[in-house]
Amino acid sequence: MSSKQAILKLAKASGLAAVARRATAGRLRILCYHGLWVTPGHQFGDCLFISPEQFEARMARVARSGLPVLPLGEAVERLGADSLPDGALVITIDDAWVSTFTHMLPVLERYRLPATLYATTWYAGQDLPVVNVAIDYLLDASGRRDLDRDDAVAKIEALPTGERLDALRHFGAELRVPEAWLETRQFNIMSGEELVEARRRGLDVQLHTHRHIDVAADVDSLPREIDENRAFLEAAGVAGPFDHFCYPSGASHERAAELLAAGGVRSATLVDQGINPPGADPFALRRFLDARHVGEAEFDAYLSGLLHYLAPVQRLRALLPG
Repeated sequence: MSSKQAILKLAKASGLAAVARRATAGRLRILCYHGLWVTPGHQFGDCLFISPEQFEARMARVARSGLPVLPLGEAVERLGADSLPDGALVITIDDAWVSTFTHMLPVLERYRLPATLYATTWYAGQDLPVVNVAIDYLLDASGRRDLDRDDAVAKIEALPTGERLDALRHFGAELRVPEAWLETRQFNIMSGEELVEARRRGLDVQLHTHRHIDVAADVDSLPREIDENRAFLEAAGVAGPFDHFCYPSGASHERAAELLAAGGVRSATLVDQGINPPGADPFALRRFLDARHVGEAEFDAYLSGLLHYLAPVQRLRALLPG
């Protein structure tokens, strides 16, 4: 057990977690997920793909916690009005990987937990694996550290869309990586039809840009990306409204809030860790990014609010010599 996990377990056992929960009762907690790793063999992704078993265990833990789990829109409104129920929690999922539809949604339904999916949409219309993530996996699974990742991505993304799948398959074959990742649609984004069905079953679908852009580096493209993101969802028949947003990879910009508000967006989430007090900037909401390496004690510490008080101590320790 790491020293961090030991400290968290001790704090919980000593009653500090209960004190933290009372002290942070009026703050909004937001969990952040991406996809699940559903492909046999080599395990890939820490924050990007956790196991189905871990996600199931987390949602069971949330259901047992007694914390009120709110839809995102309601939570944002009540955060602004300082009328949140004690310990309010929101569940968010980024990107719209196919495993969200095939594996995460049934778990959410089983525990009757509302959640918001921030969907990026260009790949939703392509039936094609996300090239850069698939390349990262193929290189990781093959152990080929000698190959130029950026060059491989650039060459395949330069091809006509209809030729990219064959190029990915050829690249994987050269690296001798089995094609199970293609059979599971591990790196595919949900189709328009799947997004419609997920929304019909209760999953709130919101905005994540059309092409998953880096907002910090390309903020001028943000209005167009929001328009195209929203237009795809509307054309597919996904029920709106679409007025909440997540910064791809958590990259924001000082002009982003103004541009988002002008485009009819009411909130935006980061991947920076934290809980959100009444009066928090609705365009810079903090979350807890769950990952394979996150233990139960750390997860519980976020839910209780204990991490809010331990984070400054951890940052201080990182600065100290030795």
